[in-house]
Amino acid sequence: MRAKTPARKLLLGALALACAALLTACGEVEIKPDSASGGDEERPGAKSLRMETLTDDYISAPEGDNTDWKFVKVDQQGILELTVYWDNREVDAIIDVRDRFGALLDSRRHSAELEKDKIELRVRPGTHFVRLYTELGESVYTINAEFKSFYHSGDDLEQVPVAVEDYMDVPPVEVGGVDPAPRSGGRRRGGRGRRAQPRAQGGPPPDGINGTILKMVNSPKANQKWKSFVTLNVGSSDGVVEGQRAVLLNRNGGVVQGVAIRIVQVTRKAAVAQCTASVERLAGSKKVRVIP
Repeated sequence: MRAKTPARKLLLGALALACAALLTACGEVEIKPDSASGGDEERPGAKSLRMETLTDDYISAPEGDNTDWKFVKVDQQGILELTVYWDNREVDAIIDVRDRFGALLDSRRHSAELEKDKIELRVRPGTHFVRLYTELGESVYTINAEFKSFYHSGDDLEQVPVAVEDYMDVPPVEVGGVDPAPRSGGRRRGGRGRRAQPRAQGGPPPDGINGTILKMVNSPKANQKWKSFVTLNVGSSDGVVEGQRAVLLNRNGGVVQGVAIRIVQVTRKAAVAQCTASVERLAGSKKVRVIP
């Protein structure tokens, strides 16, 4: 092997310095945001979330994976609940939820005091998008989506939608335990021409269709006249029609005064009614009588 001459040594030293400088320069190259996100950094590349299924993923600003988009589909009206668990609580992250048109429904900045973030939204049928973003930090996270429908069903009932927003502005009629008589002569809507007579508190209820409250939920709007919505175990096959009134019965079978109930939706075996009493007031009474 030939001995290294001084000139050769100088040349090799210069090359070593050049390589070191090049490596140093490469190490200082700025990582561009989302340069390594893998395609889900934009809404069109969102990845699917399965309901009630834990999904693990990772966001990292130092690695150029700043943004993840997810999407979840719902086919009914209801409550969408999203929970994000962070492995690194210190991560500076933002969670956005948008509808199918891109409109922002909710936005949440993660706090280091929390191990998880939970977002609950009233949603309509359609696709909803979740964006997880960090500008500086990084963390593995687990995301879970759950959905609670406004549709309720019993063991043998068809699903009945509680379309709350359709009935918020309908004024209640205080029937006082009976169906009100028409102001002018003639037949009542859906009735048989007979006039209902006022009854005393706890008195026997008028003739009608006996039913049971299977499900009850307080109205999502505060300080409104209709306090709750209830699902009944009677429907069109029992002679129930939309718009009929009902009375609430106490444990002795008497009429509970001051509670107005109005049927708003009907299927073959079930019905949904709006009620001027809250769930707390209804808790002790589950029997109703629908007035034909």
